[in-house]
Amino acid sequence: MRRALLTLALLAACAPARAASLLRGPYLENMSRDMVTVRFRLDISTPVWLTYGAAPDCERFQTILPSQKEQKAPLFGLLPDTTHCYRIYLPAEGTAGVYKAFEGKFSTFKPEDKPYFSFLAFGDSGAGSATPEQLALAAQMDKFSPDFVLHTGDMTESGLDSDADAQYFKPYAALMARAPFFAALGNHDYGADMKSAAGKGFIKANYAPFHSVPLTGLPPHYYFFDTANARFFVLDANAFHGALYAPPLTPGSKQYKWLDYYLGKGDKAWKFVVVHEPLYSTGAHETSEAQLAALEPLFVKHGVDVVFQGHDHDYERTVPLKDGVPDEADGVVYVTLGGGGAPLYIQRRNEEWSEKFVPSYTFAVADVKAGALNMTVYNKDGDVVDTLGIEK
Repeated sequence: MRRALLTLALLAACAPARAASLLRGPYLENMSRDMVTVRFRLDISTPVWLTYGAAPDCERFQTILPSQKEQKAPLFGLLPDTTHCYRIYLPAEGTAGVYKAFEGKFSTFKPEDKPYFSFLAFGDSGAGSATPEQLALAAQMDKFSPDFVLHTGDMTESGLDSDADAQYFKPYAALMARAPFFAALGNHDYGADMKSAAGKGFIKANYAPFHSVPLTGLPPHYYFFDTANARFFVLDANAFHGALYAPPLTPGSKQYKWLDYYLGKGDKAWKFVVVHEPLYSTGAHETSEAQLAALEPLFVKHGVDVVFQGHDHDYERTVPLKDGVPDEADGVVYVTLGGGGAPLYIQRRNEEWSEKFVPSYTFAVADVKAGALNMTVYNKDGDVVDTLGIEK
């Protein structure tokens, strides 16, 4: 600790005598059992000193970040299933010293021999501006301490990074600083020109520079991550819906073959999928028959347990389905979580397989313990609107 502080003091003596402050974050992404990426944005380009360690030793290790506004700090060599703390030091105004701009905590993922974890899931949070409903839902979410958060896509209405602070980073700031977010790309994240040549480079300019995902697929479009006895697949199905520069997911495509291979690889007890556009929904949007025909056979073949979807601004849960028919033995449960803040949709049709439909602002919290999953869905007032239990 003394050595870290001495180094900090020596480096601070060379730091510019000017103010520096956090504009965005910090926010956590790309976590595993032994690493996490800490990201944040500054108001000016300046060097940063980040210290971290197993709590309460927040200054066991130190990393020095170069002088720039957009900061990314991958922290390697962490202890699995351990609470760590971290501190961000920035140059202080009018001095050659530094000040502590932020201190936070996070817990790394569990190894496979500890088969229990929790996560929170929601989506379609972007609504042009942070609405009272979105902020109320965010306040309810902040009461929980999940191991990580799944976002089913459409983080902002425009997809522009200039709108991301108001619609995404600020509403969930406290939760993002202590739990990593894993997000699927939605159609709005591709921008207004996703169906034309004008959309080329939009993700590269507005999304990729500000997000870190596991390097297990084609970042940031599709990837998987493991925790405890589960594997989560995050897909990009936007090509089915006209996104010209989204990676194809049709049979024979690179993403399809990747999904087929890694769904069948390993012996994880739980398999979950996150995708923006739903395979099964009775909400406002029509289902893509091509998407359903491509993906459902893979999900059934490889024993996917739950598919988390967005796009339709509502909450819906199906019974276990196989080929559109209820099947308790081999079916997959589809959960639509699109009520994160965008204007809500009503139910457009009735289907026998729709177990629960609520046109409400909602999020889900799931707890997995060995072969049992218990999920509770809450609305913006903190009331329970649905529950799901699965035993394996």
